[in-house]
Amino acid sequence: MKIAMIGAGSVVFTKNLTGDILGYPEFKNATFAYMDIDKDRLEVAGGLCRKVAKALDANPKIELYLDRRKAVEGADFVFNTVQIGGFNSTLVDFEIPRKYGLNFTIADTTGPGGLFRALRTYPLLKGLCEDMEKGCPKALLLNYSNPMSMNMQTIARTSGIKAVGLCHSVQGTFDQLMRYIKEDPTKIAFTCAGINHMAFYLNIEKDGVDLYPRLFEAMRDPAIYNTNKVRFELMKRLGHFITESSEHNAEYSPYFIPHGKEQIKKYDVPIDEYLRRCDGIVEEFERMKSFAKSTAPMTVQRSHEYGSTILHSMVTGEPSVIYGNMPNGGAISNLPASAIAEVPTLVDRSGLRFAQVGELPPQLVGYMQPHITQHELFIRAAMEGRKDHVYQAAMFDPLTAATLTLDQIVEMCDELIAGHGDFLPKLNGKSLIPSSGKRFSSIDPADLRKSWDAAQQHANDDCIQQWRVIGPFKSDKPGKVTLDQKTPVEDDITSDGGVDLKAKYKVGSDTFKWKEVSIGKRGDVDLTSALGNLEWCIGYGYAEIESIHARDVVLLCGSDDGIKIWLNGKVVHTNEVGRGFIPNADKAEVHLKAGVNKILVKIDNYVGRWGFGVTIPKANF
Repeated sequence: MKIAMIGAGSVVFTKNLTGDILGYPEFKNATFAYMDIDKDRLEVAGGLCRKVAKALDANPKIELYLDRRKAVEGADFVFNTVQIGGFNSTLVDFEIPRKYGLNFTIADTTGPGGLFRALRTYPLLKGLCEDMEKGCPKALLLNYSNPMSMNMQTIARTSGIKAVGLCHSVQGTFDQLMRYIKEDPTKIAFTCAGINHMAFYLNIEKDGVDLYPRLFEAMRDPAIYNTNKVRFELMKRLGHFITESSEHNAEYSPYFIPHGKEQIKKYDVPIDEYLRRCDGIVEEFERMKSFAKSTAPMTVQRSHEYGSTILHSMVTGEPSVIYGNMPNGGAISNLPASAIAEVPTLVDRSGLRFAQVGELPPQLVGYMQPHITQHELFIRAAMEGRKDHVYQAAMFDPLTAATLTLDQIVEMCDELIAGHGDFLPKLNGKSLIPSSGKRFSSIDPADLRKSWDAAQQHANDDCIQQWRVIGPFKSDKPGKVTLDQKTPVEDDITSDGGVDLKAKYKVGSDTFKWKEVSIGKRGDVDLTSALGNLEWCIGYGYAEIESIHARDVVLLCGSDDGIKIWLNGKVVHTNEVGRGFIPNADKAEVHLKAGVNKILVKIDNYVGRWGFGVTIPKANF
């Protein structure tokens, strides 16, 4: 069997997919053809995957290609994980709309960001399908690239290639929901349906008993509600929980971002979150690059991704059910047949087939329909080269419509078209809508990158840069953790707020000691990297700062999740909250003494990543 991975420079994702596939005994001798246009990233991917193979006692044939056509020739399965334009193009997607007053969190699914990402991906996907029709016409294309629905429209409408779009939001969110109500997800029945990132759990049952009432009850617990404010607010109004995260869904509707900073703060909406993640991805690549060259062994764990399950079912005939993205074709009876739907999908030796879901509740269709319209306008714009469909696609985006006038939407789209230049398909077809009439010069993405880096550096100037951290201390309550839980670290806090940095704490089979860390570009200490990816746990950070004179200041901090801060032995701030890291989300008025001030930070982690950042303004004299 030959598996081609296009965009293998997404090294962590490539590593995880490879590990999942090689975890099946049937595939331990498969051929993996990794392809990327970035030779450096391609070689890192190859090095990591060789480590994966060694860890799993597998003997695959690993081939590296800069030529896409050669990579897919003779393949049985082709994975696409490409992001066209990288961080520079993403900056264009964020910064041009920002000039018009339009701000985003992620911008990879819908709205102007998703639309223009899809437009610049269109030539690549169309070309990949053409290569497959020549070199491996019977292969299955597994697309992991966003925007999922628009990219799948490109594949379905421009080729005859068999394809499925894959995302981890259905299974990942479901596991999260079951943690909220303390149930084993493997023992619960559910049906989810809709479109990618906007599918809804229609029913959740255990032994025939509806579990939704328990989920509504769990939402009343602030520690749970605060982990997913936007999605719980939507569940209150729509009656069903939606798949993709709160930071994503905040920009899919007009209900949060357009209503000002107060609402953005109230619902913990992380504006520019994806840009900050991109900075983290750059840092992660550098770590992976060093690790790939080292002799350190690889630890492999199965991911949530469906890709390997599909391969196994199609090769062995052992059936499975996954959630795939394909043309609806009537699976959801009150969505267009040509829409890209995400519904239960049966997989076996004969391929992939949607289950019949029937009608969705009208309020759920109402939430999705503007985006389905945008998907249709996108593919017509790309195939027919029509600017008017680009304008119209942006017009139907709920966030854009709630923020900009019609003239502003057209002008913004014209500037984005100029900004992305040759990445886009030719938009010179017939248009029924006049353009803005304005000329926009091309953008040097490097200038945008310098501006973004400078802004982040300026924002981090007052951040405490160096920390000692310790943990993770496991929660003493399964599936729950609070800042009230004490650990041995707190028993050793001195009266002036200091800690013994040479201390070691043995808890069960674990021994913890303080380690040095530095903040990342977002101004945060990444505890996932420093202390490990453990859920329902506690960690600490300690730093000392010097003030040339006594002064009153406003301390700013952000955290993922809850945070408690001691300054010189006194608790100055506590916020038990579940959220992603947003710089300077909280503030506390504090008094610095002349000389050395000692700061101890306590973080509790619910699920996912965790970390913190603290900012104290420098003296102004």
